[in-house]
Order: sequence, then structure tokens, then C-alpha cells
Amino acid sequence: MRKHGLSKSEVYSNIQKLRQTDVPWDRVLNSICTQPHEVAVKAFTDAIDTNLGDVRIFQGTHQIEQQVIQSISTFLHAKEPAGSLVSGGTEANLLALYVAKKQARSKAKNRHVSEVICAETVHYSMKKIFDLLDLTAVILPVDEKFRMDISQINKHISENTVAIVATAGSSEFGSIDPIEELSDIAVAHQIYLHVDAATGGFIIPFAKALGYQLPNFDFSLPGVSSITMDPHKYGLANIPAGGIFFRDQSLIELISLDSFFINTPSHKTFLGTRPGGAAVATFAVLEHLGWDGYKEITRKNYATMEYLVEQLKWRNYQLASPPELNIVIVDLPNAEEVMTLLEEWDWIISVSKRFRHCLRLVITAHVNIEMIDNFLTVLDGAVNCLSDTASLENTQASHGAKG
Repeated sequence: MRKHGLSKSEVYSNIQKLRQTDVPWDRVLNSICTQPHEVAVKAFTDAIDTNLGDVRIFQGTHQIEQQVIQSISTFLHAKEPAGSLVSGGTEANLLALYVAKKQARSKAKNRHVSEVICAETVHYSMKKIFDLLDLTAVILPVDEKFRMDISQINKHISENTVAIVATAGSSEFGSIDPIEELSDIAVAHQIYLHVDAATGGFIIPFAKALGYQLPNFDFSLPGVSSITMDPHKYGLANIPAGGIFFRDQSLIELISLDSFFINTPSHKTFLGTRPGGAAVATFAVLEHLGWDGYKEITRKNYATMEYLVEQLKWRNYQLASPPELNIVIVDLPNAEEVMTLLEEWDWIISVSKRFRHCLRLVITAHVNIEMIDNFLTVLDGAVNCLSDTASLENTQASHGAKG
């Protein structure tokens, strides 16, 4: 820390200089988050000093959070609103499995039940959560579309099973696990089923309304106990705005914790202090866009994705799997090298560490047709550059061998 402070203008100037290496959004094709809606930004700024952890002071802000929970619970087909706004998908998943563990151990004869069944494509944050909650992952393989293969799931279900975790829009592929079938399994075995829809939650309902054939993932399925949904992704709210939603209030009460103080409501989240601005921003964008607004954004995103797929095929690129949501996976043997070269040219994409041939492209609100055209030109250049380099190296090696 400096001994003597700088003027505000000097501070702002330094921040601008430091942020010059941030990549502009029109070069970003790897992020599920995007620029928040301007309505959300204004609302967040106006509520920058609010704290959802102190309801006695911020009663109005608390009511706004409750209206957000009500609104999202409604289109998740919950019979009653039950949930909280949290910091993001990781905290939401943590709370869901905390509830699942408490519920399982209250019912089980063996108080050390600890197994969670999930696919190998489950979000990497689950590794942290399993460690924190002393849970053991039972990992199932995925099929050719990167969805959980449930053909052998029954042999993994036992009295030690705490929960099944399904994903509605995996981070790597945008794939949707067979949640309808998993719901039936959860009901049959009376097992907690959590759906991580941090990515797909603000896409699937609107895509289905547009006529896209996507599976159900929400509380319309009787086996679903909880759902993670992130307004700060496709909901266009400000970071940090995650959400955890439960089938009913009895589940969230399992993790209710009283504070020290009289007249202070119990806490039902991992964090005590929570930014009220996130709730206000989410409320603002939900109210401003409405169902029709989100449906139009989803229509635009799918149209952009379909254009990208069409152009990739026209250029003879192969897809690893047909996209279900807004993530397109290009099958390239040298995907990692392509990614590295593109990043040198200030284009940000991603490649899975486990599936290194999969070049991942994410369509969000800031991505448009012009950006796709620019990217494809650069992608062609990167692929050709690497091909020319490889050809030159092969030629040199061949000549060296002859010598």
C-alpha cells in the first residue's frame, strides 16, 4: 500500500493502463459470461452499497431478491419459491450437495453415506465440493454426444449414495445429461437429484419455446430436488449473480443457520455478506427483458450458432458432436496448437484438457455474424499457418534423413 494516496484521476488512469491487456469482447469466444445488460449495470451501481445478509437494514433489497426467486422458480415449474441468490454456480452446487448430504445422513442407518454419482463431464468445481463435504465421486463415462451414459448406473446405486448430479449444459460441450431418465431413477431409489443448469438454465426454457427439441430439466420432473442457475451467464446480470433453487422450502431449511443477533433472520447460504446489487441487477434485467426478450436473445444466439456451424462445414471442418446449446465443438487434431496461435493473435477460444482434439467456441450475446466471419478468417489462417509449418518441418526432416 502507498504511504501517500494518488488523486482520483491518477488512480483511474492507472487502472486503464493495467486493463489494456484485457481482451475486448469482440475477440472472445470461450466465455459463457458476457457483458451484462445496460439495465442491469445501472441497477447494480445504484445498489452497490446493499447487503442481502442484513435484512433489517435492506428490507427492500431483500424483497427484490425474493421476487427474483419467485420469478425464476415459476419458469422452473416449482410449486413454491425456494432458493437464494449466491455468488455463482460453484456456491450453488456446494449448497445443493450440502443439503443432499444432510438429508441422506438424516435418513440413513449408516451416517457416513458419502457417494455422489456424476458424469466425467461434471463441472470441475465439484472436485472442490466433494473435498469440502467429504464426499466421494462415482464417475460415469459419457456417450458419443458427451452426455452421461446411464446404462450401468443402477449397479453404482447403493445405500451409500448421497445424490446424483446431472448437468444441463456442460461447460466443455454444452451437452445435456439424460435428466428425464435420471429423474425416474431418483424417484425409484429415493435419491436426491441435483441439476447443474448454470449454463443451460437461461437457454433451455426459451429454446424449447422457440421449437428446439430439448429435454426437460426442471421441477416438472418429479425426481429433481435442486437446480443451479446463473443469472450472470445467459441471464445477462452482473457478476456475481448465481442462483440455487430447491423443489420446496423444507430442503433449504436443512441448511438454515441462525446468526448471533435478535430479529435477524437465519442464513441459508454459504456467504454471510452478499451483494444486494446482484439481486437488484437480476431483477432489473428480468423485468426489462421479460419472457419475450429472453426468447429473442435465445433466437439470435441460436441463429448465430447455426450460421457458425454452416460456415464451419462449408470450410470442411468437422464437428465433434452436433451442438445442443450454444457451444460448438470443432474436432481438430492440433486444437491446442491452434488455440495457442489464436491467442497470440488476440483471439480467445478454449480446448478441453481431457479432450484435447476439441476446439470449443461459445456463442453469447456479444457474438454476432460479423464477429464469426472475422474469426473464421483468422481460424483458417491459423490452421494453414500450422499446416505450412508442419510441411516445412517434414520436408527438412526428409532432406536431413537423405543426407
